[in-house]
Amino acid sequence: MNRFNFQIITKDFNITEYKTYLGELSRIAVKSNADVLQLRNKKLTARDIYRAALYIKSLLNKFSSGGKPLFIVNDRSDIAAFAGADGVHIGQDDFPLAMIKKIYPNLIVGVSVDNLKQALDAQNNGADYIGAGPVYSTFSKIDAGNIMSPEILKTICRNVKIPVIAIGGINTYNIKELAAYGVKGAAVISAVAGSVNPLETAAAFRQNIDKMMGVKY
Repeated sequence: MNRFNFQIITKDFNITEYKTYLGELSRIAVKSNADVLQLRNKKLTARDIYRAALYIKSLLNKFSSGGKPLFIVNDRSDIAAFAGADGVHIGQDDFPLAMIKKIYPNLIVGVSVDNLKQALDAQNNGADYIGAGPVYSTFSKIDAGNIMSPEILKTICRNVKIPVIAIGGINTYNIKELAAYGVKGAAVISAVAGSVNPLETAAAFRQNIDKMMGVKY
């Protein structure tokens, strides 16, 4: 099942503007048929992240009469569970994956990796998908690390069975290059959030990812 192929991630927004920003981004995620909307904000307090998570949850329920994006919270498995999110996305320094699966068995868990060992460890400990990157230069994540070489990305894709989602500097043009690497989709921040026409850009991502995956309409 294609559950994680196209992921839209929030930028670091100010809590004073969260209703306006999250309202628009949630609408875009629904209208563009994104698979995942991820709440990521490195600047907010846990209390404000929880408030934003509850708001997104209510918006997705309101905007979507049928299928809707999965809602994933970055870093905080506790907030994801308490807010009724579908899952959590963690990095290498966050709460251990195995413990998250034990404490919150119903949460989807994605894991950021930058090498094969991390990818295999994530798979072996129960990750549902992998976020690999950054595959291109990005200014959205100051902690993204060095750019992942095509060779490492290909090696990860060849050696894991769970979906590999590329992240970092991806746009509607260079995403077409990633199909040859074996990735199953992409997660984007500034490509949508910083676009002149975010909905049009998100729709173009959806179309390009579907073509990459061989989806027929």
